[in-house]
Amino acid sequence: MTRRRTPIAKLGHVAVQTPDLDESLWFFSDVMGLQVTERDGHVAYLRGMRDWEHHSLILIESGERGVDHMAFRTTSAQALADLEETLVEEEGESVSRVDAGEETGLGEAIRVEKFGHSYEFYWDVEKPDAPEGQRSGLKNRVYSESIANRIAPRRIDHVHVNDPGDNADAHDEWLRETLGFQLNERYRTEEGEYWGWWYAVTALPHDIAIHREPADAPTQFHHVAFHLDSLQDLWTAGDICSEHGLEINNRSDGPAMHAITRADCMYVKDPASGVRLELFAGPGYLNFEPDWEPIEWTEGEIGGATSHQWHGGGPTWDGIDYV
Repeated sequence: MTRRRTPIAKLGHVAVQTPDLDESLWFFSDVMGLQVTERDGHVAYLRGMRDWEHHSLILIESGERGVDHMAFRTTSAQALADLEETLVEEEGESVSRVDAGEETGLGEAIRVEKFGHSYEFYWDVEKPDAPEGQRSGLKNRVYSESIANRIAPRRIDHVHVNDPGDNADAHDEWLRETLGFQLNERYRTEEGEYWGWWYAVTALPHDIAIHREPADAPTQFHHVAFHLDSLQDLWTAGDICSEHGLEINNRSDGPAMHAITRADCMYVKDPASGVRLELFAGPGYLNFEPDWEPIEWTEGEIGGATSHQWHGGGPTWDGIDYV
């Protein structure tokens, strides 16, 4: 399979609605160690220690709990314009425009609802330096490690969503055919039904993944993942979560390992917004192959219906709605 040309460069950020901004900032900043780039009234912008863009997470205080949108950066301004034309003229979608500066740090963007998911696409974005006294002395990093608490996620890694029934198949086709994502891995049940798909436009194992739910289930956002360097970072993160009374959302009580994507992981929820954060550690694998063929897993190869893709446990598959 040859890599398809894609208008998408990378995952940019996830915007979260929370009823209590201070409590969500306690979770994502004080405990998890994401850095606050800027706070503007009821909205806060955060990023990881090595995220270059203005933000990789937005917290919006409102009366809602859930995800507002997930955003991907395009490869150029022209790619953004071409994608908008494809969505409107070829797919007949209603696309809304976001004016430059409406989302702090971001230029003009577009938003579209696809398969129950709220997508944002943008090109122009600010890349502010770290504040005085927080800048790393290494030019290829943003924040100094000396200012971090003991978790300090490095960068945003991927998102994972839940799709009901045939919606999952349609979403799969759109990611591949319209957005040009490469399918790296997929999982098939003993009945022959595909249960999950893992896609990338970067060399990462996945930038977005889909999990199929029963046909009568809601479309949901399952988790946003931020990257840590090592398994030891995960064990430290587990200790810190326990110190703060936060429940590890794995089937096991500590870090686990994905069979699919080959990375160590741990899940924990923000008590205020209900959004699940995955801490995703280790190299997994990097995929530079131009003729990659999707790896296909079956139930019997990974441990059966109760554990699916995990060695050592995994999260329950309840998600959170878009708002």
